[in-house]
Amino acid sequence: MDDGSTDGSQDILRRYSSFVRVILSSHRGISATKNRGYTESSGDVILFVDGDCVLENNYLVELSRLLSAGDVDCIGGELRALNRGLIARSVEFMQNEVQRKWPFGANVAYTRRALKASGSFSVEMTAGEDAELYLRILKLGFKSRMVPSILARTVNPSNLLRFIVQRFVWGTGFRQLTEKHPETFTRKIRECFASMGSMLVIFAISPLDARLLALSAMMLLYNFIRFVPGTLPIYRRTKDMRACAFIPTLRFLNALCYLFGWSYWTILELLGKKMRMKPFEATSAAIDIVGMPGPSPQSKAP
Repeated sequence: MDDGSTDGSQDILRRYSSFVRVILSSHRGISATKNRGYTESSGDVILFVDGDCVLENNYLVELSRLLSAGDVDCIGGELRALNRGLIARSVEFMQNEVQRKWPFGANVAYTRRALKASGSFSVEMTAGEDAELYLRILKLGFKSRMVPSILARTVNPSNLLRFIVQRFVWGTGFRQLTEKHPETFTRKIRECFASMGSMLVIFAISPLDARLLALSAMMLLYNFIRFVPGTLPIYRRTKDMRACAFIPTLRFLNALCYLFGWSYWTILELLGKKMRMKPFEATSAAIDIVGMPGPSPQSKAP
């Protein structure tokens, strides 16, 4: 699928049209493009990989072997850095050397049965559509599995500006995700947002009282230190001191950007610029496709 690219990608794709089906379309957004690719496909397994990803050798063989067992309808893999550099490597460790709640949207495969029941990607979402689809599929009773050997490589942010922009966009998507699946806005995340927000408010009003500036600095230190313990297990696995030393900074910025993105989208909704998402409810038609009376006890969202 080519979503109306303007960088010459279409000319490159045409070179492979003799053995790869290429679908060109005007720009409609990532969800609509993925849905078009799914509906145009004919296989029982649909693999979603982003345009800047490269699959490891034997990827498709391993994926086919795992899904042929028939015990899962979703398999997600790891997403390692294709580019080099401190920030790219730190992002890779931060995202992979932890227990993930849902698979990367840039490296995930679903069975056709699961996509048909779920209704595929939500076109009204501007970001976070991959996590939303995954949660929807779990709530319908389908099972998933994370497999490290299903490995793809992608271009990670190579500098702080790109990282900040990426995470801000993801923050707007998280706001939309929490509206469709309220349970994702966990107590831990609410407390993190509250702590970060308090720090920013105190800093903003600190010119009124010099003592508030000291309090703001203390809260900054607290909000940074809270991300240090989670880095220690990553270091024990990677033994990369330089990259791991930078992870607390990235996690701090990640939380801050998510808060800004989440708040920005909330303001747009309050101003009537964006529509609030409706919470997901499984339809009877979807349940009929699944072939079960409702979500199984194992289908709760992580």
